[in-house]
Amino acid sequence: MKIILVGGGTGGPVIPLVAVQQKIQKEFPKAKFLFVGTSSGPEKQMLVKYNIPFKSIASGKLRRYFSLLNIFAPFLVLIGFVQSLSIIKKFNPDIIFAAGGYVAVPIVFAAWILKKKIVIHQQDYIPSLTNKILSPFATKITVSFEHSLKDFLSGSGIFGYSKNEQRVHWTGNPFREELTVDISETEKKKAREEFGLKEDMPVVLILGGATGATGLNNIIEEALHELVKISQVIHSTGIGKGISFNHPNYHPYELISNMKGAYALSDIVISRAGMSTITELSALKKAAIIVPMPDSHQTENAAILLVSQAALVIPQGTLSGERLVDIVRKVMYDWEYQNTIRENIYKLMPHNATEKISKIILDLCQK
Repeated sequence: MKIILVGGGTGGPVIPLVAVQQKIQKEFPKAKFLFVGTSSGPEKQMLVKYNIPFKSIASGKLRRYFSLLNIFAPFLVLIGFVQSLSIIKKFNPDIIFAAGGYVAVPIVFAAWILKKKIVIHQQDYIPSLTNKILSPFATKITVSFEHSLKDFLSGSGIFGYSKNEQRVHWTGNPFREELTVDISETEKKKAREEFGLKEDMPVVLILGGATGATGLNNIIEEALHELVKISQVIHSTGIGKGISFNHPNYHPYELISNMKGAYALSDIVISRAGMSTITELSALKKAAIIVPMPDSHQTENAAILLVSQAALVIPQGTLSGERLVDIVRKVMYDWEYQNTIRENIYKLMPHNATEKISKIILDLCQK
C-alpha cells in the first residue's frame, strides 16, 4: 500500500495528514508514505520527528486581491504539475490524500490525469479556494463540520461519479491521537523539568502556528512584563519569529516538540483559530482565548467558537498587551467560565475523525 500525503505552505495541513498517516501505519506497518509539500513552508521541519519521506514541488498561490505575483502563479502550477507527474509515476501510489494548501493543485491534477484515487479534506468552516477547484476531481471529500456537506456536490456525473454515490463525508478533523493519551505524573514531572516550569504557578500556553503570528507575537511582547508576574508562559513563536524577552517564567520555542507535555501542563491556551489547533483544543477540553488572524478564513472558525460559547474570542484589532493580561487574569480565576468553555469546545465536533478518514482511505486502497 502506497499513499501520497499533500499539503503545506503553513503548518495547518500537516497535522491532520500526519494523524491519518500514523493511524494507517499502526494498522499496516508495511504501508509506504510520501509527503509532498512546498520548499518554503514549515512542513519539512515538522515532519522530521515522524520520519516521513518528503519531496517539494513548485506551486503558485492565487491571491484574491491584486498582486503582480498572480501573473507567475499559472507558470509555477505548470512546473509543479510536471514535477508531480514524475513523482507519481515513480512512487506509483494507490491514493493521494490532500488536506489543504495551494501545493495540492498541481499534484491532484497530475493524479487525476494518471487515474489515481484522490481524497481531499476540508478543515475550515468556509471551503478553501484550493478545495473548491479540486473537488470535481476527488474520489472522496471529507469535511470537519456538518455545515460543509452542502459546500460540495455529492456527485455531478461530469467526471464519472454517480449522483447516488456518497462522495462527501462529515468526519470531523483528524488530530494527533497521542495527545489524548493520559499523561502520568512521572511524565508531567519530566515535561515540567523539560520546559523549566515551577509546580506552584499557573501555565499559559501561547500558540501562533508553525509559521508564527507576527501580530499576535507583538501583543504578547507588550503583555509579557505583566503576564510573567501571574503565570508561566510557554510560547510557540513560529520559525524565525522569536521575541527579545528574558525572564525565568518565559519559555519561547520556534516549534514545540513536546506538545503533549505542553498541553498537559497548561491551564489556559492563547491561540489563533487554525482548525488543527481548534481540533486539539476540542479533543483535550482546554480553556482557550482565541485571537483569529484578521481578514482570513480563521474569522469564520472563530465565529463558530463564539456562537457555541466554546472559547473566549477576541479580535486582534481590539487587543492590546494590557487588555490581554486583564483577560488572562479574569479567565484564570473564573472556574465556572472555564468549565463552561471546556465542555462546549469538547462538544464542537466528532472526535473519531482520524479513524473515519483512515477507513475511507483504506477502503479505496482495497477496492
